[in-house]
Amino acid sequence: MKFKAYNKMYRAYRGKSRRALLPRVLAVIGGAVLLLLAAAWLLFRQELAITRTIQRLDASSPAWFMEVKGDYHFEEFLDRGGASSDGEVSAFLSRKISKGFYTAPAEGHGTGCSVLSRQDAQGDHLWGRNYDWTGSVPIIVRHIPKEGYASLSTCDFQNVTGSAETLPEGMINEMLAIAALYVPLDGVNAAGLCVADLEVNEGGMPDPDTEKPDLTITTAIRLLLDRAATVDEALALLAQYDVHPSGGISHHLAISDAAGKSVAVEFTADGFQAVDTPVVTNFNLANGDTAAGGENAKERYDRLMGSLLSSTAPSLKDVENSMSHVAQTDGTWPTQWSMVNNPDGPFVTWYFKGNFTNGVTLCILPG
Repeated sequence: MKFKAYNKMYRAYRGKSRRALLPRVLAVIGGAVLLLLAAAWLLFRQELAITRTIQRLDASSPAWFMEVKGDYHFEEFLDRGGASSDGEVSAFLSRKISKGFYTAPAEGHGTGCSVLSRQDAQGDHLWGRNYDWTGSVPIIVRHIPKEGYASLSTCDFQNVTGSAETLPEGMINEMLAIAALYVPLDGVNAAGLCVADLEVNEGGMPDPDTEKPDLTITTAIRLLLDRAATVDEALALLAQYDVHPSGGISHHLAISDAAGKSVAVEFTADGFQAVDTPVVTNFNLANGDTAAGGENAKERYDRLMGSLLSSTAPSLKDVENSMSHVAQTDGTWPTQWSMVNNPDGPFVTWYFKGNFTNGVTLCILPG
């Protein structure tokens, strides 16, 4: 009888002990999870802050928006000597964005495009750009560096993922979208500098090898938007670097400023040549052969040059009309997006798929 009573008391004690132990185990596990979450937040807090800004512009738009405050390692990128290839940019971003846990690819593809620069009756700068390609996932990036000029630029997310079907949705793809800061294809900064990348269907863009630090085409655009207010400042910056092709194709840059100065930067074995021109399409203007970029490039060039003569007092609407007349709504290289600056304030308007009826206007400066 005594044994049975003792056994009953022992079982009751063991049950209470197990019940008492369970909350302690759960508390330990919960504490460990919280520590892991805190460590992950500390490790990725900058990246998470950027991904929280990613959003679709609106339900009818194919474009996304992202905001980056600070340089996100760009100063470090430059201090390390930059990069001479898309692969080197990818390796740098993989270390920074993913802390080495996965690869963050970034490369530039070709751009069969058109650019127009002119001044209105008040002397304000008007600028328009069409980006023509086989498909795109546009991400508009507002960048507010600690030092330099705020800007709005456009990235094609497929230059990061290699796919026009992949969207910046979900944690992994949102993290990959941060690479968009390093692969802009065009943009406007708060000082009024406008930059666009265009493919050159003539010859080949040299791949220089001097003792200068290196930039790819897209990282060169990022540098100019961050640091240059005028065409002259932009050219002085480019002269300090070896600029390398991206995506295995030839490029030139169309650069304009608020004073109306506009050039095409044609890259050479010795650096580059700046050609004064209000219109840029897809041939090397330094050689003066407007047929070299193909019949379509020449037609777009001629139409835009003709628009300069059609109005002595152009307006922003005139620029939009000019860009719509050279937009390609079908064929192999349809227009993916068009952008125009607004000289009345720090605003940029985007149109998509050659539709100039409904645009999306964003302010370069944060609200």
